[in-house]
Amino acid sequence: MAKAIKMLLVCFLLGHATEFLAQETLGLADDKLLVHDILISGNDVTHKDVILRELVLSKGDTVLKMELLPALQRSKENLLNLALFNFVYIGVKHLENNQIDFIISLTERWYIWPVPILEYADRNFSTFIKNRDWDKINYGAWLKWNNFRGRNELLTGKIRQGYVKEYSLAYTKPNLGKNQTHGISAGFNINHQNEVYIATVRNRPVEYKPEDRPAQIRFNAFTKYTYRRKYYTKHSLRFEYYDYLVSDSVAVLNTNYLGGGDDRRNYFMCSYIFDYDIRDSKIYPLEGFHVTIKAEQIGLGIIEHFDYSTFRLTGVMMFHQKLANRLYLHNATKGRYSSEKVTPHFLNKALGYNEYLSGYEPYVIDGSDYVISMYNLKFQVVKPKTYTIPFIGMEQFNKIHYALYFNVFTDAGYVNSVFPDPTNTMVNTWQFSAGAGIDLVTYYDQVFRIDYVINRYGEHGFFFHVETPFSRW
Repeated sequence: MAKAIKMLLVCFLLGHATEFLAQETLGLADDKLLVHDILISGNDVTHKDVILRELVLSKGDTVLKMELLPALQRSKENLLNLALFNFVYIGVKHLENNQIDFIISLTERWYIWPVPILEYADRNFSTFIKNRDWDKINYGAWLKWNNFRGRNELLTGKIRQGYVKEYSLAYTKPNLGKNQTHGISAGFNINHQNEVYIATVRNRPVEYKPEDRPAQIRFNAFTKYTYRRKYYTKHSLRFEYYDYLVSDSVAVLNTNYLGGGDDRRNYFMCSYIFDYDIRDSKIYPLEGFHVTIKAEQIGLGIIEHFDYSTFRLTGVMMFHQKLANRLYLHNATKGRYSSEKVTPHFLNKALGYNEYLSGYEPYVIDGSDYVISMYNLKFQVVKPKTYTIPFIGMEQFNKIHYALYFNVFTDAGYVNSVFPDPTNTMVNTWQFSAGAGIDLVTYYDQVFRIDYVINRYGEHGFFFHVETPFSRW
C-alpha cells in the first residue's frame, strides 16, 4: 500500500512537472516568430543578394517578438547606409502558426552620374570665398557609376582640367564569395598642379607657381582587399605606389619639399584599417558610434634611396547619442602618431587640409603628430520630412527628404612639430574654437552648413561648407 501511494505521488509530481515544462515550452514557442519569406519590390537594378546581405534576419530564422522591431530598424539602417536607396520601407505580414513575411519596398537612387566639373580648387569653400581667386577654377567631366551591374560595385573615372589637372579610374567590388564577405578595389590617379603649397609661413600655406612647367605631377596606383564578415566590422589591407615629380624651382626654393633637394620622390606604402561602424546613418549620424584604427608603413624598402620610412598609427572615434526629444550630442576625436618626427614637407601635413578646426579655415598647421576633437550639441528644428516634386516624373529625383538642425559646438586640436618655422605659432600649443550654425540635410548625401565661429585669437565670422560630415576622416 505504501509503495502504491509513493508511486501515485511520484506520478502526480511527474505529471505536474511535465505539464509545467510543456507550458514553458509552449510559452517560449508562442513568444517567437518564424521568418517564412522575404518579399522585395523596387529593386529594378539591385540584385536581391545585395539586399539580403544587409538584413539582420534571413528566411527561416526565428526571432523573439520583443526583438522584431529593433531588427527591422537595424536592417533598414543597413540598407540606407549602402547609399543605393533614397527610401527604404520594411513591413511585416503576419501568417498562421507565428510565421511572418518581410515586406521590403525600395526606392532606388539614380546610379550613373556623368557630371560636368565646375569647382573651386582651394582647400575649402570659405577660403575660396575670402580669396575670390577665379583662376582657381577646375572644369571637366566626372563619371561615377554606383551600383554598377546591380551588385553594389563602384566604377569611377575623372578628367579634370583647369587649375588642377587630374585623370583617374577606379573600380570597387565589395561582395565577393558565397557569403559576400570579401571585397577588392583597384585604381590609379594622375594629378598635375600648376601651383603647390611650397611651405607654411605665419600659419598659412605659401603658394608658388613656376612659369615654365607644372609645379608638381603625382602618380598614384593602389589595390585593396576588404573582409567584412558580418555587418559592422570591416578589415582592409591596402597597397599603394606614389611617384612625385616637381619642377626644379620648387626643389630649389624649398629643399625639404620632397627632401634632400630632390625633384623626384617615389615609394611604396602598405596600410591596414580596422573599421567598426554601428551608427544609425553614415551620412548624418544621430545615434551610435564608429571606431577606425589605421596602421600604415610609408616606405617598404622596395625602392632604394627612400630615406623617410615612417610608421603611422591613426585612430578615429565618433560617438553619437540622443539626449532627449530632438536633442542630440556627438563627439568626434582623431589622433595620429608618427615614428619619424622629421619628414619632407609633403609628408608633414596635419590640420587644415582634410581635417580642420572650425574658425581656422584660412590656416594650416604642419607636424608629425596631431589630435583633433569636436563636440556638437544639436537640436532638430525640422524633423526629417519627405516631399514629392509633382513636375518631375522620375522617382529617383521627384521624392526628396530634408531635415534642419541647429548646432552649438566647440573644437580643439594640437599639432606636434619638432623643428617648426618660428613664424608658425599655432604648432605645439592647443588651438580651440566655438560657434553655432545650421545644417540642412537633404537627399543624395548632401549637407549644407552655415556656421558662425570664433577662434582662440578672437577672429570670428561666417563659414560655409558643402560636404558629408566626417567622410573626410
